[in-house]
Amino acid sequence: MNAKMKQRLMDNAREYLHSGWHCSEGILLAAGNHFFPERLPDLLKIATPFCGGVGGTEEELCGAFSGGLIVIGALYGRTAAGVDDTRCLDLTKAYRQRFLQHFGYLNCGDLRKNWIGQPGQPDCAELTAQATGILVDLLAA
Repeated sequence: MNAKMKQRLMDNAREYLHSGWHCSEGILLAAGNHFFPERLPDLLKIATPFCGGVGGTEEELCGAFSGGLIVIGALYGRTAAGVDDTRCLDLTKAYRQRFLQHFGYLNCGDLRKNWIGQPGQPDCAELTAQATGILVDLLAA
């Protein structure tokens, strides 16, 4: 994926959050519209509960991170037992590692306390945009 397309997807993710979508939905909409637009309606329903650290509790995984996992699963997840899922699991591990390296946390509450909205730090829309960039870089590799 070229830099211009990556930036467009990141900008789209940011705009989705600014227009009322949740973090888990924003990354899915941005990446999904590029990779699998025909599957988005059902996947959006799946992504909704993951917003704000699961149901808005801020106690679990970041919604943007969870939305990225949904994208990876939609692209590389298996549909039958016994099917090799190595690619999916490897991408998941790599996304987790890159997300942690970039943001320092996976937990929504930790991100809110230590990263989001702190002086000089961006908000959830920017976090989701950056997470989208991490995800599309990984998928393009």
